Amino acid sequence: MRFLSLEVQDIFAYQGLSKVAFDTCSESRNIVVISGRNGAGKTSLLNAIKLLFLGTEDEGLRRVNFGGPPISAKHFVLGQPGRWYGVFNTGATGTDARSHVALEWESGGHRYRAERSFRRTPSGYEELLVATIDGNSIAQPEELLRQLVPREVIPFFFFDGEQIQSIADAEVGREQAEIERLLGLSFVAHLIREVELYTKEKQRAGIPAEASLLIVQAENAKREAEARAELARNARIALENEVQELLRSRRRLDAERNKLRTGIAESDQIRMTNRMRVLKSEYERLALETAADIPVESPWLTNLDLVREALRALEDELNRSANPDVALRLHEELPAELLRRLAALSPPVSMDKTQKEQFHQDVEEALEVFGITVQAPSNPLLNTLSPRQVQALYRRFLVWSEKGTNLVNAQADRLRTIRQNQREHQQIQRDLDEAEITSDQARQQFNFLTAEIEALDTRERDFSDKLAEYRIEEQQASRAIAQESDKVTRALREFEEVSRKNQGYQLGLKVMKALEDYRQRRRAQIRQAVEARLNEHVGVLLGPSQLIKSVRLDDQFNMTYFDAQDEEVARRSISSGMRQLVAMSMLWALKDEANRPLPVIIDTPLGRIDRQNRALLMTDYFPHAGNPLVLLPTDSEVAKEDYAQLSSHIARRYEIVNSDGRDAQIVERHGAGA
Repeated sequence: MRFLSLEVQDIFAYQGLSKVAFDTCSESRNIVVISGRNGAGKTSLLNAIKLLFLGTEDEGLRRVNFGGPPISAKHFVLGQPGRWYGVFNTGATGTDARSHVALEWESGGHRYRAERSFRRTPSGYEELLVATIDGNSIAQPEELLRQLVPREVIPFFFFDGEQIQSIADAEVGREQAEIERLLGLSFVAHLIREVELYTKEKQRAGIPAEASLLIVQAENAKREAEARAELARNARIALENEVQELLRSRRRLDAERNKLRTGIAESDQIRMTNRMRVLKSEYERLALETAADIPVESPWLTNLDLVREALRALEDELNRSANPDVALRLHEELPAELLRRLAALSPPVSMDKTQKEQFHQDVEEALEVFGITVQAPSNPLLNTLSPRQVQALYRRFLVWSEKGTNLVNAQADRLRTIRQNQREHQQIQRDLDEAEITSDQARQQFNFLTAEIEALDTRERDFSDKLAEYRIEEQQASRAIAQESDKVTRALREFEEVSRKNQGYQLGLKVMKALEDYRQRRRAQIRQAVEARLNEHVGVLLGPSQLIKSVRLDDQFNMTYFDAQDEEVARRSISSGMRQLVAMSMLWALKDEANRPLPVIIDTPLGRIDRQNRALLMTDYFPHAGNPLVLLPTDSEVAKEDYAQLSSHIARRYEIVNSDGRDAQIVERHGAGA
């Protein structure tokens, strides 16, 4: 397979027709560089390529605002005023405006072209995907694109160099399904599902209709719970990725803000910093104490009249019997014990059954007369409580009743201390900032960046609340799945003998077990192969580092990092640049293992990579990352010496020219390593 060209016309930031040629790419010259300043249109080009393969139905592509939900397909194409320009370039005006993105390649002696186009219509827009082989249209263009690049593997071949850190950050196997599809394991899961359906059908062949109905209802409820769990999980994962991007933005703003600090006397800085550290420690201690006490006691301490009313009810209940436990035991055991002792007298006192029942009743009535009662609680709220629990509640409410006012005052004092602590911390931080920033211009910029950081912090807190909601939804759905599964298991167990005699059912079980065993063995083999390739590439890209010397993959393809002493390295101790290198190593390993002849497109390829590791990327990664490998760096990201180092591997160089952000064009630069 050989890729020939990519073209975009009047789409996103691109005005008119722009074309990128890959026909001169070879094994030794595999790199195409398309550079441009920030905002020139590099991300627009990456999104256009994704749009070709995914279409407007992809929610991830339609998530145009950071932290926001995906917009509708109509708004994505036509735009939303003040929020999103849309697919059509602003220069493509008129009711019949058109835009498109297309890719051409050769394979098996045939020439292929896939083009996704958009056209404005009076009612909105028209989206059309067309594919040709040797100039002849084919009936199923979607299938051709799926064969070329399955939707699930696109993130592994077309990506932003800075955003792929999520692969290194992943802690919950979020890429497992995509990795299995990339590496050819998903077909086994499909086979298992098909055999499972056959097995269920055979298992229930001899089960009564009423029992079958209950099983079907439980399975439907289980599927609904699984769908809820999947929705919550996907939403959580998407939001976790956004949180990671938010944190990266915050670190970037914080670094930019710190550059504005011109310095302060070291002794003053140490004094103020130490005081802030003490205040922070005190705040954390008070916050923990408050969190432990207030949620438990605040409903009662804020309603002391209700506490006293409850205390009176508990007192009435306790006063009805000096010792409820003894009263209950007397009523249950005394009549029988008296009968036993009467029978043991000499001569014995004998009674028939009727007399014994009457005697039992008389003893209980006598106990009631003397105040030893086991009646139901006078307050219906106490019906479910044992006497011991009533006593424990009484002691607790007695403390609240007697000390409630003092407890309220103590909690209020603690909250006031927390508030004063925060104010002092904020004031010291302001004083420190004022002392370190001398010019009015720097102070204005510093205040602007501080406001931006505070806004990001607010959004992070909002995201944290939403993530907690998604986790709760996942847990609730998981419990529902377990409950419905248990219902099905119990129902099937009643007719286990019928199923055991069904040969079709038994055969299905054996086939399922064989497929699952194969899947586990194959997954283990692939995991080991990917891990070996990963460590080989980590040794290259992170060779100078002493922090990460090896990586291990678990069954879900999660990564764990180890240093030169084989000690585990905490994720959060790894810098952004190093996480980017680890993620690139993983993508490199997956690409090698998948052995798919696909182009690789990297936006912001060098990101936060330091000079030493840049050199390793230039010499060891980029020449082998893809054919073609399309790099989309900023005009300052790749220096002259970098181009000189890459020159023997560059097939073509282009530049994105964009005067106002909306009229981008891709222009070839001749004589620059081509």
